[in-house]
Amino acid sequence: MGIWCSAPLRQGEPMRMRKILVSLVEYAEARLVARRQARAEAREIRMREIEKQKEAEDHTDSQYDDHVSEEPARPPRGIRSENRDRAPSYASVGSESRRSSEDSPETIGSKEYKLLTNQVMELEEKFRKAMITTAQLDNEKTTLSYQVDTLKDELEELEELNLSVQKDYKSVSRSYELMSQDFKDLKRQTELLKECIRLRDELISEYGLVLVGGEEEEVKDDDEDDELHSDNKKKSESEREKRISKMALVSQAAADILNKAGSGTLDVRLKKLAEEKQELLDEIYRLRLDLEEERQKAYKLDQLSLRSTGRNGPEMKLMEVQREANKQVNDYKYRLKKAEQEITTLQSSVSRLEGQLNRFKSQAESSEAVEDELKAEKRKLQRELREAQARTEELETANIHLQKRIDKLKTGKNALIKT
Repeated sequence: MGIWCSAPLRQGEPMRMRKILVSLVEYAEARLVARRQARAEAREIRMREIEKQKEAEDHTDSQYDDHVSEEPARPPRGIRSENRDRAPSYASVGSESRRSSEDSPETIGSKEYKLLTNQVMELEEKFRKAMITTAQLDNEKTTLSYQVDTLKDELEELEELNLSVQKDYKSVSRSYELMSQDFKDLKRQTELLKECIRLRDELISEYGLVLVGGEEEEVKDDDEDDELHSDNKKKSESEREKRISKMALVSQAAADILNKAGSGTLDVRLKKLAEEKQELLDEIYRLRLDLEEERQKAYKLDQLSLRSTGRNGPEMKLMEVQREANKQVNDYKYRLKKAEQEITTLQSSVSRLEGQLNRFKSQAESSEAVEDELKAEKRKLQRELREAQARTEELETANIHLQKRIDKLKTGKNALIKT
């Protein structure tokens, strides 16, 4: 992602992954909605069939109850059943021939008739209860089958949701691994830059050079684009912000000269040196003017002395004035030479410092640009890493919750199958 990355960086990869994930989730949700609608329709159809079966069974039970209630009023059927019950005994004994179906109950005996009637009623009651129990069991079976189908549908939905969550988790894990790799590359590049800075400091100390500058300074930024930002909130006329001044690599002598110039940033100290240079040039110009005046005075004194010696002899006063003027002229000459030497030294130092300053300004600007880009990439990667970690934790929690629900449904299904 950064300028220094050895591998090709994947800009826009998280956004593309998010779009793919969103499309997959939308497709899965559409499939789930369609399946749920189909299952709901199937449930409605099954419920209607179950209701029809219940109505048919209720109608059959009512017809059977009506039929059973009518049976005791028919004595011939009782006679026929009695004859059927007693026929094997008569055949085994062999004492009587086959009895007719039209025999009256009075020939059998009242006690045996009552006993047989009671037995028939008990059997009919048991049969009716058995039919009711069978119908209830059938209803329970239908209800349990419906519950099993519902649980199967829910289990399928949860399995599909689990698969989609696992796919999301895998994609997020892949993006997390890519971000981790990019973060490791940036970390390695940062360590490399730190090592380069350490080697630079060692070389500077080895060759006796000094880094100057790097102080904080306040800069006024005037608003120049008021027309472009007229709709936005009005800014103040000037904003003060602190920034670090440029650094330069100079020799120890140049550093001493800059330190003598006073405190402040490198630009401020260079301005002070330029001002001192201008003051020295002005002073040299004044000294030259004074020297020229003194020369003219000395020339006039020489002329006067020559005239006076021709007329009145040597005058001590004029000689003293001439000597004093010569002394001042020599002093001014010495100071002028010294000032010229200092100016020459300062000019060479200033030119050298200006060259070094320009060179190191360009290096510092490129280094600051690279550093800003690396910091921005690092912040971006850290933010994406935190988002990926949070998303991964959410998916893991959802996966664990879904796995628990699936286990619970499987346990309930196994319990229903066993019962």
